[in-house]
Amino acid sequence: MEDFFQKPKNYKINEGFRYVEDNLYCEEIRVCDLLDSEVSGQTISSPIYVYSKRQIETNINNYKTEIQKSGRSMQLNYAVKANMNPFILKLMKKHGVSLTLVSGSELRLALKLGFGPGSLVLNGNGKLDWEVDLACKSGVLVNVDSLFNLKQIIRVCQAGGYVAQVLFRINPDIDPDVHSYLSTGQNGCKFGITSEELEEVLQIAWESERIRVVGLHCHIGSTVHDVENFRQSTRILVDLFEKLRNRFHEMTILNLGGGLATPYKEQIMVPEKVKHELHLEFDNCTEPNKLKLYEDLINNRITLPTFVSMLQSFSGRETTVSKIRQYLHKEMVVPKPADLINSVSDILPSDTIAILEPGRSMVVNSAILLSRVLGTKLSRKKNYIVIDGSMTEIIRPCLYGAYHHIELAEPSQVNVCHQSALVWDIVGPVCESADFLGKDRKLVTPHEGCGIAVFDTGAYCSSMSSNYNMRVRPAELLIDGDKVEVIRKCETFENMMHCYDVCNTD
Repeated sequence: MEDFFQKPKNYKINEGFRYVEDNLYCEEIRVCDLLDSEVSGQTISSPIYVYSKRQIETNINNYKTEIQKSGRSMQLNYAVKANMNPFILKLMKKHGVSLTLVSGSELRLALKLGFGPGSLVLNGNGKLDWEVDLACKSGVLVNVDSLFNLKQIIRVCQAGGYVAQVLFRINPDIDPDVHSYLSTGQNGCKFGITSEELEEVLQIAWESERIRVVGLHCHIGSTVHDVENFRQSTRILVDLFEKLRNRFHEMTILNLGGGLATPYKEQIMVPEKVKHELHLEFDNCTEPNKLKLYEDLINNRITLPTFVSMLQSFSGRETTVSKIRQYLHKEMVVPKPADLINSVSDILPSDTIAILEPGRSMVVNSAILLSRVLGTKLSRKKNYIVIDGSMTEIIRPCLYGAYHHIELAEPSQVNVCHQSALVWDIVGPVCESADFLGKDRKLVTPHEGCGIAVFDTGAYCSSMSSNYNMRVRPAELLIDGDKVEVIRKCETFENMMHCYDVCNTD
């Protein structure tokens, strides 16, 4: 079997991104053509976040379609903390998606953009008085996270003359099998009403004229792979809901929090064990369509998860698919919107409204960070590709060991015809040893100035970016077909200095 890296990449990643002869495209635009281009009078410099409008809308519609199929009353909410760019929020609003918020500033932005307050949800384990005040007087749903949070809401509402619409956030004590930083629904976690506090919370809420209890909420974590965890947490909520509805007659909402996993490793090369299984399976294959599917995978025209999905459409291939799946990393094949919705729809009471919060899966695969290669460093122990992107744009790898796929965005000009791949660490210029975007990645040697793409940066990248080392935060571009729109200007030195009175310093 030929080396995976000898064939030029020619495959569709998703609705927004594809490779054509090793050139990465976002919709109809070759992404490297964006670098140093003029958009709306601005020169676009590297690094930049590049978003696909088509992919965002595809993600939204995938959820809405499955909700409609379920026949259940469900509201789709997007977590603003994943990416608060107002242009993305406007897309959500256009498609009927509401928002889940975790700060007063996010709430102010949502109200400014015209979202209906009655469908907004304010979360958080440590809300400030002004945030509670704004939410309650605006008619926003507020998740009660603790006993002290409930007392705070009552105090604020008494001072303002409001009645708060609240949901009790329950900690279901479920291990979602994710990184500990992303687990939010186990005992010992800072989120949710503890079992020790629950009865007192219920009694105080029952006695207060400032509290209108409209439902229950839980959130088990982010990047969840097993939808059975969602079913378990929903079952816990439903059981408690049935016990409490005679006490709180206005309860109609079950807020089902927790984000689906994303296939961050979808594009990694075919594992050797899978290659062996496929070779045995297809060596004597005579069916043209199946053989073409196999050849497309080997010739780097489709990704492995796409191959597995398409192989399932052929009858009699269940055994082969089962064999392949056992060798796939869990971040290559993840649950779909249908899996999440089907896991809970049959246990929801018919007279309730479910709020779904599927998290990063609504935006994460809609963007890349496009950077340039500054240079390469070779040594006996480590090889480095140094790029102009860094931990200030993508902190997830150094924060909790997260994986982002990284590929060249254009063909390398370094001995292209004869070059084999090397193993590299991809690092940035920030003065920290932790400044890496990826470790032990097999790539051909890039030329200086070569475009390089870090994938799946639509969530928790721009929103977690920083000015560390006084680096300016990058521009953000939204691609719509062959049109380019600047949806965030690149910061400048003057932007960073705006909060300092530098003129009066000696």
